[in-house]
Amino acid sequence: MTRSYEKLGPYVSQALGIPAENLDQAFAPAVAADLPGILALRQAVAGQGMWWDDEAFVRWRYLDLRTATDPTPYWIFKKDNEIIGACGLEPVVLVVDGEARPAMRMLDIMVRPDFDGLGLGAFMNMVLFKRFPTTTVTGSNQRSSTLISRMFHHTVDFRFWKAVIECGEIVEQRLKLGVLSPAVAAIGDLLLAVDRLIRRRRRRHRLEIRELARFDDQVTELSRRLEIPGRIMVRRSAEYLNWRFVYNPRCRHRLLGGFVGDQFVGYIVTRFNRDRPNPRKEAEIVDWLALETIDDDVSPLPLLMSAGLDQLVREGAHLVSCAEFDEAVKPALRANGFRLRPDERMPFFVQAGPTEFHRRLASGQGWFLTRGDFDVE
Repeated sequence: MTRSYEKLGPYVSQALGIPAENLDQAFAPAVAADLPGILALRQAVAGQGMWWDDEAFVRWRYLDLRTATDPTPYWIFKKDNEIIGACGLEPVVLVVDGEARPAMRMLDIMVRPDFDGLGLGAFMNMVLFKRFPTTTVTGSNQRSSTLISRMFHHTVDFRFWKAVIECGEIVEQRLKLGVLSPAVAAIGDLLLAVDRLIRRRRRRHRLEIRELARFDDQVTELSRRLEIPGRIMVRRSAEYLNWRFVYNPRCRHRLLGGFVGDQFVGYIVTRFNRDRPNPRKEAEIVDWLALETIDDDVSPLPLLMSAGLDQLVREGAHLVSCAEFDEAVKPALRANGFRLRPDERMPFFVQAGPTEFHRRLASGQGWFLTRGDFDVE
């Protein structure tokens, strides 16, 4: 990594017309006064695809970040006092085999279109890795994956599962039955509902599922209990999850908690965002965490999944998706009518300083990942 940085620096210096000794100081944490320039850069990159209030989003995620361990987890690159590149960060606690370590997620890597292709994105990545030696990042498209793979280790792939709730659009587009389409779709919807019902073979249990307004310290205790040898996960806490899901200005999330008496045994977070373009009426299972079993070896996770799915159906979702890397969630998804989409994958990359620690992360063994580990909506 050091050699690559030393090679790339002179190239970026020449391409941008900035003296090599000034490159590092051109890339630094943003301050509140940089907000107009940040918004201009993000608009230039996103163009007409920006459906949200970006100022509210940037303030929430970066400038007013409640869980920050650095003054501002949004770094900007300036040339002639104009912001031409930026990279967002999210400080997290990564728990590896029961041992907690500070880590950073890299998000929102952006280069202004007129400076694209000059190595600036790679340079920003390298600078941040020097400062934050344990980092994770997700390749959201082929181009970003190619760039990231040169500097990070491709560790695992997020797997995507989907449950079709209403099949009208599928019938219309694929079967093209004309006036018969509504009748065929209605039969298909009924069969899908029956299939979900049959799959939900219920054993007697004492689990009570409640909708939560916010998380409390019980979720922090649950996360600690599940931070065990053989598992790699981002630590959950009430503070973090409430910031991430309750105070998120871009999308409403719904929280369901599972209880046995007064004991908190798990949760699930869902969303159905109708503010963004969503012609397929797709909703998502975003995050979850649960004990392996409760009474008589009953797993709470399938029950939480069922409650979350039913809630999304009542809200009008036609399709529900779930992204994961978690062996334990597979039976819960299958039990609720989700089917794996083997051709849909999203690469997850890591980089860490100490050699043995990097090897452990890069092994891919024991990772627990949900959509909440890469998705910022």
